[in-house]
Amino acid sequence: MWWKNNPLLEFVYVKDPKHPLVAPHEHIVVQDTPAPADCVVSNVALKGAKRVAPEINFLIANSTQSPLELAASLSLIYEAHGLQFDFAPTQQEATQSVLEVFTYNSTICQYHQRRVECCGKCTEVCPTLAITKLDPEIAKSKGLECIDNRHLEINQQDCIDCGRCIAVCPSGSLHYNALSLECMQAIAKLYQGYIPLLLDKNTDLPTIPLKKEVLPLSLNANILEQTYLLTLLQESGAQVVLYAKELGVGTLESITLLNGIYEKIYQKKAVLCAFSPDELKTCLEHAQILEHTRFSPPTTPTHTKRDLFAKRLAHMVGEGGFGQVPCGDFIRYGHIKIFESCTLCLACVGACNTNALSIDGNDYRLLFNPSLCTTCGYCVPTCPEKCLELERDGIHLHPSYFTPQVMAQDNLFACRMCGKAMGTTKSVLKIAKFMEARFQGDTRRIASLYVCADCKVKVMLEDIVDISAILR
Repeated sequence: MWWKNNPLLEFVYVKDPKHPLVAPHEHIVVQDTPAPADCVVSNVALKGAKRVAPEINFLIANSTQSPLELAASLSLIYEAHGLQFDFAPTQQEATQSVLEVFTYNSTICQYHQRRVECCGKCTEVCPTLAITKLDPEIAKSKGLECIDNRHLEINQQDCIDCGRCIAVCPSGSLHYNALSLECMQAIAKLYQGYIPLLLDKNTDLPTIPLKKEVLPLSLNANILEQTYLLTLLQESGAQVVLYAKELGVGTLESITLLNGIYEKIYQKKAVLCAFSPDELKTCLEHAQILEHTRFSPPTTPTHTKRDLFAKRLAHMVGEGGFGQVPCGDFIRYGHIKIFESCTLCLACVGACNTNALSIDGNDYRLLFNPSLCTTCGYCVPTCPEKCLELERDGIHLHPSYFTPQVMAQDNLFACRMCGKAMGTTKSVLKIAKFMEARFQGDTRRIASLYVCADCKVKVMLEDIVDISAILR
């Protein structure tokens, strides 16, 4: 971490007169009064502090841990906030007046420059129009110009940091700067052996007893979607308790999805939600450490956030079969069907930006990995053969759901004169069948459909060519 060699103090603890006996570890600087301090993390708002961790005082006030246990817990919370500072973008220009709450990657966006609208969920949940859609029709109605098919208009100045867009983005093209998924993976490892208590940063913290194994974390709860939550669940090896006044639709649907999965596999809920102090008390009483659920996958590059979710979920399923879990209207899962008429033109592969659809060039097979599919549906209108259907039926908790499945297969068609490969058999025969009727019995022209470009000239111009052999 770069700040460990920086003049900034790392962690500062300002004493609370109500809790004078708290003794943090030595690397945490203790102050008697809230004097200004250039530091990375403080437990109260200080001039010069880069981050404030309100859950520190909350834990001190409510924990039943021994002094040694409490000191260790405080260190972990400080470290968690230090990681958030470390992962946050540091290249903010001095002249940049608007702090960017999120960054946007258009290459995996499922609205950007598509011929038909397949997504736009972020615009549906944004309360301030910080993210809006622009397509030719919208542009015309507003007297604007839209030179591409469609794109998102982003105005960071209107963003109120509600986080709802992050949770509904299917591919992860919206990246929350204050707590990225990569940062959450690092933080989650600190919570191993604890029950994470997630406290929404916009919710007043109650006075409530915390059993020893509970460790709080204050964050923006509305960014939490299935990948964030499953990361914390598996790295901690425990159920997660979430306390908030209200939650966005993306977080609520993610919790419903994960609870359905955990109940199928472990007969336990994954996330216990509380919206009042009484509900929180009940959730904390029932929350458990589930050591057998703990898992930390190898660090591997991911294309979209569904890659990581698929790896984690595949570990849970193992070699078993646990039925099916439905999905919601925003957090969607499903599968596609491809009919025999598919000629492997690969238009659907080019349309898919999550790598759910791919091609095995060695065996001329079209492959589909349902665990990576966000069911955006762009492959359906892109298919020129109209041989593809999409069904949003949720997640199948079976090993085959996480491996590429063969959807269509063909072999190469060899030129009937020289034997050179000239395309897939289905595509050549389909074109030939379509064109034969137009050539009205002209055998020479019909024969040219079954030969490569080099031999086509010979068929059309040389009388010695055996046309009947080609058409045989």
